Amino acid sequence: MQKFIVILIIFSTSFFGACSWFSGRSADERVARVNNKYLYKSDLQGIITPGVNAADSAVIIKRYIDNWVRQQVYLADAEKNLTADYADFQRKVENYRNSLIIFSYENHYIKANLDTVITPKLMAEYYEKHQDEFKLRDHIVQVKFVKLPLDAPEINTVRRLIRSESEQDLISLEEYCINNAASYFLDSDAWFVFSDILRDMPVNPQNTESFLRNNSFLERTDDFYRYFLHIIDYRLEGSASPIAFQSDNIKAIILNHRKQELINKFRHELFKNAASNGSFEVY
Repeated sequence: MQKFIVILIIFSTSFFGACSWFSGRSADERVARVNNKYLYKSDLQGIITPGVNAADSAVIIKRYIDNWVRQQVYLADAEKNLTADYADFQRKVENYRNSLIIFSYENHYIKANLDTVITPKLMAEYYEKHQDEFKLRDHIVQVKFVKLPLDAPEINTVRRLIRSESEQDLISLEEYCINNAASYFLDSDAWFVFSDILRDMPVNPQNTESFLRNNSFLERTDDFYRYFLHIIDYRLEGSASPIAFQSDNIKAIILNHRKQELINKFRHELFKNAASNGSFEVY
């Protein structure tokens, strides 16, 4: 074993420092054989990360060679003992390889040529034409929410500010929350799934729809915190979803449509060019 490692150390240091070793595949470049398959020195290029010392390099090279030998032994036995279905298996492998190459090529083409700019106007137009596709699966809300420690100061001020529609009051409330709140969100334009809001406060309505219809402001306490919730707007499950709540979905749908149109056009042009210049014949 020591002798083998020494040989591998010499091999690895000289191998990775001499580019001439990678020209051609003559017999003296072979490092392992299983039946009529060979592993060459050039096959080992790149398995050693720069900076690895000689001893570790030797271990890595030996492990790679051992794994290659074992894999080829297993593969040879499998090929020898497979039934007639092996031929079909080979076709499946070839088809998979071809599909993988085409898929990679088309992805590269898409990245280089796809227009990814989606304007608000385009999103609005798509939403108007496909509103029936955007039905809510949950109750959603626009809210202001503040979670405070029980000893937080100026509670009456918070009660007033959270219900206010004044821009200045919103700024004042945010400044207060930065200094005192355990958590908060005050973006009244954003939509949230209502059940996600309820996870962060001690409220468990028996009828969510009735709760939303009859409550615009809520204050609760538990052993550690005081919670304020101002419900600005809501949409019930099954109703049309607001476009703002579906913006990511709409962008993804438009991009997928563009990708498909781009690939279809690319394939058509490629086939048309191949037909016109005589690249293929069907007998």
